[in-house]
Amino acid sequence: MAISEEIMQKLADIVGVDDCKSHDFELAAYSNSMIYGTPTRPDVILLPENEEEISEIMKLATAEVIPVVVRAGGTAGPISMADGGIMLDLAKMNKIIRIDPEAKMVTLQAGVRLYDMVQELRKVGHDMPLKFWGGNGTTVGGYVNGPSLVGTRVARYGTLHYWCFGLRVVLPTGEIVATGTNAYENQTHPTMGDPWMCPNPLGKIWLQSLGTLGVVTEATFLMVPVREASKHLAYGFKSVEALRDAASAVQLADAATDIEHEDKDIYEILGMPLPDEGYVMCLVVTNEGYKEEVERKADVAARIMKEHGGTELPVEYAHLTYDNTANFNFSTAKGGMFCCAAACASPGTYPESYWAIKETWDKYNIRNGWSCWTCYPNWNQGWTIGYYDYETQFDDYQMAMFEINKKGLLIENSFPYTFHESYEEYIQKIKDCLDPAGIMNPNGWFMVSGAQYRLVEALEIPGTDE
Repeated sequence: MAISEEIMQKLADIVGVDDCKSHDFELAAYSNSMIYGTPTRPDVILLPENEEEISEIMKLATAEVIPVVVRAGGTAGPISMADGGIMLDLAKMNKIIRIDPEAKMVTLQAGVRLYDMVQELRKVGHDMPLKFWGGNGTTVGGYVNGPSLVGTRVARYGTLHYWCFGLRVVLPTGEIVATGTNAYENQTHPTMGDPWMCPNPLGKIWLQSLGTLGVVTEATFLMVPVREASKHLAYGFKSVEALRDAASAVQLADAATDIEHEDKDIYEILGMPLPDEGYVMCLVVTNEGYKEEVERKADVAARIMKEHGGTELPVEYAHLTYDNTANFNFSTAKGGMFCCAAACASPGTYPESYWAIKETWDKYNIRNGWSCWTCYPNWNQGWTIGYYDYETQFDDYQMAMFEINKKGLLIENSFPYTFHESYEEYIQKIKDCLDPAGIMNPNGWFMVSGAQYRLVEALEIPGTDE
């Protein structure tokens, strides 16, 4: 529904006329994201400067039942797009509140870009455990809320769940909630995951919630000292199965800080093709830490990869992907507009999941490349970047994305996005409690609740019996 002039005036009174944008050219600038989808527009864009303004906006939106979507860095694709209603852009809430090297903690507003955060941390000899995959545009709020909490170094440090120790959130009802470390006035000790110290250990329900349960305004992360040394290895493999086995063995041997799998297509897209010797994939293993430890673990990893049929490649192949994780924008690669399809798979189903995605992209003549992390011995997080011509291939791209999700649901222990009905009922109760009017990111809730995958499960792939 269109927002009335009266409500528009109230919104402008809250944030100021200059930060209440509704002209066509302004709305058009927010109609898409880095991962392209169907362009949609909000009715109004608001740029609040503090929690109090957000609180007033949320109270009004709940009272008038106006949908609200929070815009971060624009790297999350269609799930962060608004089709009517209010879009909140937190770009003005971009302050680094505190860096405490002694406590190993950093507190930031949600609009801070992760790249800028890392540059500031390095000035005091520290870094984040994870190296974020989303490029320069990803913000603190977007990463906390986003669909994936992984990143480079996940093999050693785990996901963001382990490193986020506090949040401040404005609820859809306008209440302001502090969780974990952020719940204390003068406390910097990590407490979010500690039930003995933390008054609200449930604070992590906002992680990976896609902006459906409130507006995250601040986050506190644990940071680590900058590593003394690092070493990269790149090994080519002629089958997905061989690479999978090598990656799992390296992980089980604790011989890597980071384990990445890149297929030959992604190197072609990035302009550095693998040698023409039949390689299907490249396994990139990185070790960081004290010099002696790095050398020892790199030797173990190299031995394991050779034992599994890998061939050492020039280290430039490792640098091309690892070094670019925080500053390479896939949209600048030659190939056109792009989208991402994700697959989580156990080692046993990794090859089947990989080929299901690749064959679907190829079926629709959509150029693509694969990038994956070994996150734990029993979990691989993979992404394919598909490039397509928006004018001629948009319908094909949509069908390909649907088929990829559908096929994933048919692979046991893969694409773990379907939930038990009891979970769906439980998460809906949380949603109803925190967002009684159901205004927060309706499209995102479709994914968080599992409803999207119930729908995909019920539909058929055209031209097949699946």
